[in-house]
Amino acid sequence: MKTIGIICEYNPFHNGHAHQLHTLATKYPDVLRICIMSGSFVQRGEPALFSKFDRARWAMLGGADVVIELPTLYSLGSAQLFGTGAVRLIKALSIDTLSFGSETTDLNQLIHTAKRMDCESTQNELRNYLNEGMSYGTAFRKALGSESLSTPNALLGLEYIRAALKYYPNLEYIPIQRTSDHHNHNFDQELPSGTALRQLITTANPLDMCSTLQSTIPTPILDDMTHRITNDDYVDYNRYYNMVHMLSRRMTANELERFVDFTEGIEHLWLKAAQQPSWESAIEQIKSKRYTYARLQRMGAYLTLGITKDLINIAMQDGPQYARLLAFNDRGRQWLRTEHDIPLIQKWAKAPTQLNNLGKSMHHIDTLATDIQALCFHNEGKRIGHTDYTYTPQYIK
Repeated sequence: MKTIGIICEYNPFHNGHAHQLHTLATKYPDVLRICIMSGSFVQRGEPALFSKFDRARWAMLGGADVVIELPTLYSLGSAQLFGTGAVRLIKALSIDTLSFGSETTDLNQLIHTAKRMDCESTQNELRNYLNEGMSYGTAFRKALGSESLSTPNALLGLEYIRAALKYYPNLEYIPIQRTSDHHNHNFDQELPSGTALRQLITTANPLDMCSTLQSTIPTPILDDMTHRITNDDYVDYNRYYNMVHMLSRRMTANELERFVDFTEGIEHLWLKAAQQPSWESAIEQIKSKRYTYARLQRMGAYLTLGITKDLINIAMQDGPQYARLLAFNDRGRQWLRTEHDIPLIQKWAKAPTQLNNLGKSMHHIDTLATDIQALCFHNEGKRIGHTDYTYTPQYIK
């Protein structure tokens, strides 16, 4: 084992993430830890709370050796698309081991369940449950009859293994026990969830927030994150939701139908809901067993970023076309000199000259995602565009 990949979002980085990196560093001190991190948009279907540049730096301060950006086309996807894109990026970079947090660390059970996911009988049952109006996650849980899918990180772990069985069968795995509740909004756990932390940062009294952060954010990162918060260098989600709502109102049904996940005539319900006074009230009107909040949020992001079904289909078929370097240290510097199956991008402006048409489309979407996230910051001075072009990968000593 020479390299361990960690697929992550760090939205934002907290003690639970530090625990995983510390565990790996303790057990495998000579092995390189390479984070494959979502960029400006995350899988929950909205901009990350902080910029990818801040989050990459925090990952390095928390124990990573290299941080690579997962292209937005995959970071915004369903569990299957997210997992497949990340695993194919890991393969292209010749990372030999994958570590992931999971509520269950029974690797044999995870592999056995993952192998069943693409069986004909499982897929037939899945289609039947989907036809009954169930969401994808619920339908898959019932088709597999497995409690392993009842928790979000275990589901992602299964999708990683499922993708590796197809694209990277030699990949090794190191599951790390996750003890906190992924969706718990309260700070009553030793390692609180990202959901609870985001809610605290966006809604709490500043004095209460700063005192709570001391117990949830690793010490090397705390001052930096607190500075970003007090300087309003983070997303105002009301600005983003208003953007999605405005774009929804200016669309036609035919235009909506081009975007990912707009199927079964939902575009007509979407347009009707767009007349509601807010995005939040609009998705309340659309939500159903089949169309969960997370799926609707992703659909809003696909609309906002102009991500079409045709583009996603090509991205799913061909995989990531480049690896964008965000940060590294001395240990990581040696790895950067090795050869990879795809370009390792350090200068954003020069990247298109190294890329095919799909790579150029990924590059455009990543740039747009960063520009839109920046436009949503509380701090007006941070709303400038094209920061991707002025960014140099951070070298953390």
